[in-house]
Amino acid sequence: MKIIAITETGVNKSENEDRIIIGKSIIANGVFSTEIKEGNLAIADGVGGNNAGSVASSYVANQLCGLEKINIETFSKINNELIDLSKQRSEYEGMATTLSGVHISQVTTLYNVGNSRVYLLQSRKYLKQLTSDDTTLNYLLTTGQLAAEDAESFEKKNEITACFGGGSSALFRIKVSNIETFNSPIMITSDGVHDYITIDQMEEIIGEFGISEKACEVMIKKARLCGSCDDISIVLGDE
Repeated sequence: MKIIAITETGVNKSENEDRIIIGKSIIANGVFSTEIKEGNLAIADGVGGNNAGSVASSYVANQLCGLEKINIETFSKINNELIDLSKQRSEYEGMATTLSGVHISQVTTLYNVGNSRVYLLQSRKYLKQLTSDDTTLNYLLTTGQLAAEDAESFEKKNEITACFGGGSSALFRIKVSNIETFNSPIMITSDGVHDYITIDQMEEIIGEFGISEKACEVMIKKARLCGSCDDISIVLGDE
């Protein structure tokens, strides 16, 4: 699979709290391209409202790179270790990160906790979201407490309800499932992208520029124009 990844520090931020994981490589800033046959494609997005988001995302990314198998038990162990680490220094207290991605092997495994997203690009045109957001917004939408037409103006779009860390094991509710081997391109985004531009806009950009670095750059530019000041990460994978 050919991989293009790009991550960019947020506006007026001194440090990027996103980490992209490609196989055993971790990208903290800039553009990265490679080919892999197996391994992880993922984004860990350090929670900016908490302490040490970059420490949390880096820790989980490093642990993910060393995994041979993907399962809830292993992820739970990493979460407990992260919580233990957060208690060792006051500046780490409550540190947290999302994690969404896939592990490509003989069996392809999808995993996510938080609000980074994995999409499948069906027919190389139409984005299908494979993950579900752990956010207050998504909870209110799925329980019928908020109408879809009111979602755009909802003030707390990026308020997450599950993560790695966060000072409590109760927040760790990762979803892990085996899925069919990809026969379509995939895309993974942090919320700095998909909270600001729509699926229709992303499809239009990919339709114009293809599965390319240029498409990533245009999506980032569009998200910035639409008000995103957050760290931004995008991964595109194409057979």
